Amino acid sequence: MASLLHTLAFSLSTFLIISRMDIEKHTTRPHTLGKALTRRTVLYVLYSVVLVYIATSFSKYTFDREFPLVATSGVSEAYSKLILHSLETNNVGKLLYDYTRDNQLAGTNLKMVNYTLEKYKELGLQDAIVDEYTAYISYPLNQSVVLFKDNEVKYVPSLQEDTLKEDPNSYEKVPAFLGYAGNGNVTAEYVYCNYGTFEDFNKLEESGVLLKGKIAIVRYGKIFRGLKVKFAQDHGMAAVVIYTDTYDDGEVIVENGFDAYPNGPARNPSAIQRGSSQFLSVIPGDPTTPGYAIKPGEDLPREDPFISTPRIPAIPMSFKEIQPILSKLSGHGPKIDSWEDGLVKDFDYSVGPNPKYTLNVYNKQDFNISTMHNIMGKIKGKDDSKFILVGNHHDSWTPAAADPHSGSAAVLEVIRAFRDLSATGWEPRVSIVFASWDGEEYGLIGSTEFAEYYSRKLKKECIAYLNTDVASVGSILSIQSSPLLNHVLLESAKQIPYPNSTISLYDHFFQHHEKIGTLGSGSDYTVFLEHLGIPSADMGFSNDLKTAPVFQYHSLYDSYHWMSEFADPGFVFHNLLAKFLALTTLHLSTEPVIPFRTGDYAIALSEYYDNLDIPDQWNFDHVDKCHHHNSTELLESVKAKLDELKTSSAEFDVEIMNILALYEKWDSLTYWQRIKLHFRAKGVNSILQYFERHLLYGKGLNERPWFKHFAYASGRYTGYKGQELPFLAEAIEDLDRKDFFHALRHFNGLLSTLIRMTTL
Repeated sequence: MASLLHTLAFSLSTFLIISRMDIEKHTTRPHTLGKALTRRTVLYVLYSVVLVYIATSFSKYTFDREFPLVATSGVSEAYSKLILHSLETNNVGKLLYDYTRDNQLAGTNLKMVNYTLEKYKELGLQDAIVDEYTAYISYPLNQSVVLFKDNEVKYVPSLQEDTLKEDPNSYEKVPAFLGYAGNGNVTAEYVYCNYGTFEDFNKLEESGVLLKGKIAIVRYGKIFRGLKVKFAQDHGMAAVVIYTDTYDDGEVIVENGFDAYPNGPARNPSAIQRGSSQFLSVIPGDPTTPGYAIKPGEDLPREDPFISTPRIPAIPMSFKEIQPILSKLSGHGPKIDSWEDGLVKDFDYSVGPNPKYTLNVYNKQDFNISTMHNIMGKIKGKDDSKFILVGNHHDSWTPAAADPHSGSAAVLEVIRAFRDLSATGWEPRVSIVFASWDGEEYGLIGSTEFAEYYSRKLKKECIAYLNTDVASVGSILSIQSSPLLNHVLLESAKQIPYPNSTISLYDHFFQHHEKIGTLGSGSDYTVFLEHLGIPSADMGFSNDLKTAPVFQYHSLYDSYHWMSEFADPGFVFHNLLAKFLALTTLHLSTEPVIPFRTGDYAIALSEYYDNLDIPDQWNFDHVDKCHHHNSTELLESVKAKLDELKTSSAEFDVEIMNILALYEKWDSLTYWQRIKLHFRAKGVNSILQYFERHLLYGKGLNERPWFKHFAYASGRYTGYKGQELPFLAEAIEDLDRKDFFHALRHFNGLLSTLIRMTTL
């Protein structure tokens, strides 16, 4: 109020000075005095409106600062200490136990939805609601696999994990199925197809192996499982069986002397990896609503689900139960170089088929429209028109501990820490929205439908999205992010001690990684970054495949018992992830300048471009009549602009540091210096918030237009692993010179825009 009165008084005094000057000017010309008085009145009104706006918005933001800023972080050290102190109390164990008591397939467990909603309310989140969408989902009815020899049944696997007296989860009988796998009853010869990659199927074709009508046996690993099914279907195969080969568990295997779970850290051989068979790199989200969403009660048309889901049946199997099936292929069909790395007994990794043996694969699922339940709540900031989004999903294939509820428990701990911080009088500069997504396991459904439904609001108001899916299955920090977020993630890591050591989490990270990784797909950040251009990050603690317990992924053994006894006894790394996520959120929501750095992005784009394998024959002077330049000039222009962007963005980042340095001297600034600084920061924040949006290309990628980000997309042949500069990289893969230079022209213009944004 005092600042408002100060402004109005200053406004009035200035008005009187201007009025006196204006009147004196017109006393020599009385006929213009009336016009002068009218202009003076209008001027006063406009002038007052502007200054009142400055006073009201500015006083709310800048005159209630409880703690001074510090140079190292941009956020008061006191805030950081308070939030870390709150998290010294570790409640993860109780929360995780609560989360792992029930089966919770997407759209089915309202008990868990209500539990999370009540926790949100209990921990003080405002506007806590369940946000619902309808989506196409499949639920298991019956699955079986039968091995025949000359039409006689020889082997019928149980498709169940072994019951373990030590692990209550193992008494559950969860079907071995793959979400969205097609219904069917197929009997045919079968072929070993290695990892089922795009290249693997091409090698089989080149080796003369007939694939059409056969059943594919593929092993988990390398790429997303749904793409294994897609590539088999594309080659005319009739069904797919996917199994786990413990060779891919690294050194922690029974053959190296490790006991299998529950007696030791190695994989239990009966573990079955369930999952989705959706074609993740084609379209994530509800297969029937690509690019839009439908809420309950809305009557909108749905599209063909088979664009991104298989027509053929597919079933997962364990390492234990696949062995009698694969062993029958030994000595039949060719062997392919590098395909013999596996641990299946009595199998020489011949691809088959063996004409004496056939396999029957039967899959029956109920495909219907179900309701997805997202849980949302927020901490309101001083500016509620902008927000940071923090998310994790709550659906799973089994009563799972690691995926996703290590993340669910950690996020609840973050919310509790912010509740404790709020009790001290802290208030974020912008709002913080927390989300627990449904349907992630089937194809990132809850997050994608939410983001598609509110796409305009998110593009306008969302500053960043932070995701944790599997918060902890080991002790090694893993981070993937948009380069804009690298700075704040690493600064947060510097503030946190690594357990039982003298180093920081930052030091630990660089002991295991050269740099922060790039995002592909496989979790809920996908829609925010690759469809909407919102800077995103994913974080969690992984294992090392050398001594750490093997992650019992998507099996009944991803249980509370496994987590508490093997993966994270004492929930130390769950707690560490909560600290890391909380500090990163604190920085993003509280600092006067968004803690992004454009220089990291410029360096990344330059590296991605240098890594492109552009065919030599494309670099020649071919005049483009439509665009009046040749290919060599365009290639040189892009390279020059990448260098220019590195320079302009580095200078822009210096401007950020200069602004932060002035905020540290806040008390010594004059009133007008504070106003100037406020608007200087406001201008920089606007550029930072929308920087990533300028990397969107409205038409999207060829044949998968949902992916619109020029720098990142889910790899079309990998799913999980990201493709950098996908518009350019895919044109090179397709040997499509015309499409490459079309995309390169767009990239050239995009770089010009980013240079203008960061040029001071």
